[in-house]
Parts: sequence; structure tokens; C-alpha cells
Amino acid sequence: MRSMLLTVCLISLLAILRLHGQTPPRSDAPPTFDTASVKANDSRNGRRDSSLAGGRFSMTYSTLHELIVFAFPRPDGRLRSEFEIIGEPSWLNADHFDILAKPPEGQGVRLDVGNTGAGGVTSADLSAIDRIRIMLQTLLADRFKLTVHHELKQLAVYELRVDRGDGRLGPQLKRVDVDCATRRGGGPPCGGFRTLAPGHIVGGGVTLSLLAQFLELPAGRNVLDRSGLQGTFDVELQYTPDRLQLRGPDTPAPDQNAVSVFTALREQLGLKLESVIAPIDTLVIDHAEKPTPD
Repeated sequence: MRSMLLTVCLISLLAILRLHGQTPPRSDAPPTFDTASVKANDSRNGRRDSSLAGGRFSMTYSTLHELIVFAFPRPDGRLRSEFEIIGEPSWLNADHFDILAKPPEGQGVRLDVGNTGAGGVTSADLSAIDRIRIMLQTLLADRFKLTVHHELKQLAVYELRVDRGDGRLGPQLKRVDVDCATRRGGGPPCGGFRTLAPGHIVGGGVTLSLLAQFLELPAGRNVLDRSGLQGTFDVELQYTPDRLQLRGPDTPAPDQNAVSVFTALREQLGLKLESVIAPIDTLVIDHAEKPTPD
């Protein structure tokens, strides 16, 4: 699956935007990067990475598909799944590029993505990330000649709901009262997820909205949070991932005694996924070209 191409660092960077659901502000004169380099990366197995460190924006060995996912969020600010991007030529998810860009002075983000969960991001960080997204949209239009439009489509999605009629939660979903911003930079990321093994994840101080979007990969559809549960939770979930979600010769085999993500949600978290049809804003790729060398 395309989403599995994202590295842990890229997933961490994108997860920062999932929890907060902010939509980038618009203006008549969108901000642009002061300088930007776009280079093809023809390595057979390049190392993927992403960073906002030092006030600069960089993505290494990234596909144009991944850049589009970051640059063009859903209307509510969350990230799009692969099902919401339509009309991509095959090379958008096959060719790889290194992007290094410098925003105008004072408009960058100095964030240690690897050690900062979504719950630890400040409003100032979010505003800066919003500006970076708009700058990236402009860069993609300039260097990749990217043009897009939106279409509303009726798609099959899942709704995340509480399973039991009495509202009781499962043993591995525990409500916590934590301020992730005060724990920023110390210990495991707060307000985010870690993968301990294929199909074994833990989350600390996460919202159910963030859990819903994390579940989109193993569930294979958009997941909407309809749990009605507010606040933050500690989560541990163990399930058998689909074979297509396992990549690489060094990936350990999943526990064959484990259960599907649907069963695991019910038994371990006291939640369930219900299939419904819902209107979804999709992003249609009208045109894209491979960039000319710097």
C-alpha cells in the first residue's frame, strides 16, 4: 500500500497535523520559499526522511504523491488517504525526489519531529506548519507544473464508535489527563504513536480522532471519529496486519495467533468500525510534470 512508503520520520511529521485539524489560511499573495532545491533521487533503496529542523523544510527520497499528501490536506486539516487522491500518473508514486527549502526569515519551524508527538505541538508551531504547506503548494505548481481540483464523491468509509451499549471501554484504552506540551522533548513522544512490531502499536496521550486516522491504513478506508469520546487516552493495540502492509526482507513475521484489526478494536479497546457511505472531498490531479534539474 502506498501509505506504507512513508518512513517513521515522515509519519511523525504528518501526525503532528492530524490531531489539530487546522486548515491552512488563504491570502491573495501566498507565501513562498526564499530558496528551494528539487533533485531527482535515483537510488534503488534510498533512505526516506523528513525534517523541519533548523527552520528549513526537507523531504528525502520522497514521491510526488507523498509531497501532495503533506501539501493538500482535507478540508478539516487532516491528512488525505490514498483513496482521496485521483488521477495520478504512475510515476507520481514511483519516482523519488529530495526537497530542501528555506522559508523567509522567521517563518520556519524549529521542531524535533522524531521526539515530538502531535499533542506536544504549540499553536505557533501549527501556524508555521500551515505556512510551509502553502509554500509547498506553490513550489509544486512551479517545479512540477502541478494543477489540481476538488470533487465531492460518495465513498465507503468506516465510523469509529464505542462498541458496548453501556459505554465501557476495553482494557487497553485508558483515559489519561496529560499536557503533552509540558512533556515535549522528554521521553517517548506524547500525543503520538509508536510501532513496537508489525500490528503492535502504543499511543500515549492521544485523542480518538488521532486514533481514527491511524486506523485508516490497517482498515483500508477513511475512518471518521464518531465515538463521542473527548480527552486523551493511552492506547495499546495488537492485531494481525494485512500481508500487503508488511514490507522489506527484515520485517519480522506477525503473530499468527493475533486477530484482525476489527476484532482487536472490540476486544482490546471496546471500540468498533461501522461501514457507511459518506461524501468525501477528493483531490483530482489534472496535470503534473517531472521537474527540470536545479
